[in-house]
Amino acid sequence: MTPEPDSDTLDAEAHLFARYLLGCAPEAELVARYRAASRTLWPAPPSRRDAALLAFVRRHPWSVGPLDAAAALLDPGGLLRSKILVTSAILETTPAHADAFLPRSPSPLGLFSRLLASGVIAVAQAIAGALIYPLAVRVRS
Repeated sequence: MTPEPDSDTLDAEAHLFARYLLGCAPEAELVARYRAASRTLWPAPPSRRDAALLAFVRRHPWSVGPLDAAAALLDPGGLLRSKILVTSAILETTPAHADAFLPRSPSPLGLFSRLLASGVIAVAQAIAGALIYPLAVRVRS
């Protein structure tokens, strides 16, 4: 086991995951909610593997998308995926960001093209993530 994450680490995660999900930095209140949720949901220190994966994502913010896609397949109950889902829940229940999560009413052609593009991107992200996943979870001595 590794030490429990400090406030700065949790704040960095909140910013990283919010930028991944929305493309913008979260408000201070949302960062505080993420910090409180993390301490409540995961009071024990993360495993060395989870800590290594989270540290990799914090060092390489570009990797959060591919590693999230890979984690959905390789480690769906893992800490990275869980923390991203908690961030999503916090953002989704905030009036300022709720619209980003509400369904739209596109035309059938628009829906088809969006689904096709999303599918291609998801597969590409999952393949890229699966390739870097072993590197990311490597535990440093």
